[in-house]
Amino acid sequence: MNADSPDMRPDMRPDMRPGTIPNMMIDADELTRRADGHWLTPPGGLSVTAVEIDSRLCAPGTLFAALAGQHADGHDYLAAAAANGAAAALVARDPGPMPCPLLMVDDVEAALARLGAFGRAAHRMAGGHLVAITGSVGKTGSKEMLAHMLRRLGGCHANRASFNNHLGVPLTLATLPATPLPAIQEIGMNAAGEISTLSTLAQPDIAVITRIADSHAGFFDSLDDIAAAKAEIFDGLTAGGTAILNADDPYFTFLGERARHAGAGRIIGFGTDSNADARLLDVVADSAGTHIRADILGVRMDVRMGTRGQHWARNAMGMLASVAALDLDIAEAAEKLNYFSELPGRGAVTEGVFNGATMTLVDDSYNAGPASMNAAFATIAERPPQIMVLSDMLELGDAGAVAHAALAPAIAALHPRVLITIGPMMAEMASSLPASITRHAVDAPDAAIDALRAMLRDGDLVFIKGSNGSGACRVAAEILDGFSTPGGAKGGASHAA
Repeated sequence: MNADSPDMRPDMRPDMRPGTIPNMMIDADELTRRADGHWLTPPGGLSVTAVEIDSRLCAPGTLFAALAGQHADGHDYLAAAAANGAAAALVARDPGPMPCPLLMVDDVEAALARLGAFGRAAHRMAGGHLVAITGSVGKTGSKEMLAHMLRRLGGCHANRASFNNHLGVPLTLATLPATPLPAIQEIGMNAAGEISTLSTLAQPDIAVITRIADSHAGFFDSLDDIAAAKAEIFDGLTAGGTAILNADDPYFTFLGERARHAGAGRIIGFGTDSNADARLLDVVADSAGTHIRADILGVRMDVRMGTRGQHWARNAMGMLASVAALDLDIAEAAEKLNYFSELPGRGAVTEGVFNGATMTLVDDSYNAGPASMNAAFATIAERPPQIMVLSDMLELGDAGAVAHAALAPAIAALHPRVLITIGPMMAEMASSLPASITRHAVDAPDAAIDALRAMLRDGDLVFIKGSNGSGACRVAAEILDGFSTPGGAKGGASHAA
């Protein structure tokens, strides 16, 4: 692995899809043209069907892009990529004899961006439309929800996991098939200007912003700055394209103005607001999911979702609006939501036996910010956990201490028996909680796991959440790895929250 970004972890959920979806397929000459390089070794009858930056993910037909990362250089993994079946490799220096053809370019990352631009251009020429999704929270879940529906309406091409940065976006676009199948691309950021670059590369026909929140407070001075940076998604919007915006968001008007200025021909609002075009009318949750009533662009419908939580239902309005913007059947798409459940790390529920105790795990450990924390707390309020494991929310800058302290009332209202915190900010927050809650403040995930083992009782519901870099996900992984069914088989039973 030669990319350091947390968005590029190889263990994330792959782009699973039913049926046969066409792959990109380009020959050596076309690859040379797109990458603007020359072959160091004769490519023969080469045909490339995939692009990877992780040698472990290479397979027959793969082009391995040998990126030079901060901690590793892909050129050191060329032999490993070839051993895994890579058909060719994209390199910026001659490494000597290798068991696969090498395409020399001036800069591998720049060549990867060119491959992405050409891939999207070919997709557009074939009649393919692209939906780009950004927002402070809910990007990946919304992307997966839309992909779930589109795959069952004939197919789509969507970015894997959270491949949403300067590497993930071109990787996805480079492999777009030259077909009219719709594509979905999640777009993230850590700084102003990043979304503009990626949107210009992706050339979306439909641009979605889920919500503006303070998840990026460590990189920006204000919510206004965050909203302005998210609005960069319109910089690449095709002329007359569609903007789909959260009508409940205080920045709805601002984002709408930015979209119109960028040339959007249509703006669709979603949410609970009375003026929303895709309006959530009612939400009723039960043990198996959620029943919602909605009005999607004038079409009334009752929808059954496999997920729980107001945030899932609200984002479903935006994704159904996206289906409508693609001129596909929204009623048929809505029926598919019954089979969409929480994602690993984003609210997935698993039951099993851990450390000798039967328990239920609510794994919301993929990431965390103030908005997603409160949304998660609201979702679990109907069935509060006996044990909560919370690690520090990162990337909040100077607002970190205040943001953590603000979580205390909601946690106290859930009345957990045990709260295990990882990191100094969660520990400080926990010090203000009622004495009836047993608190364990630790500095590392291993210590949190030890505390959990000691405090776990038969029948407990355990809720885990925190930022990627602060350790909650490692606690969840340890539990899932150690799960067994009551009969002794490894791996618990998963279902929607």
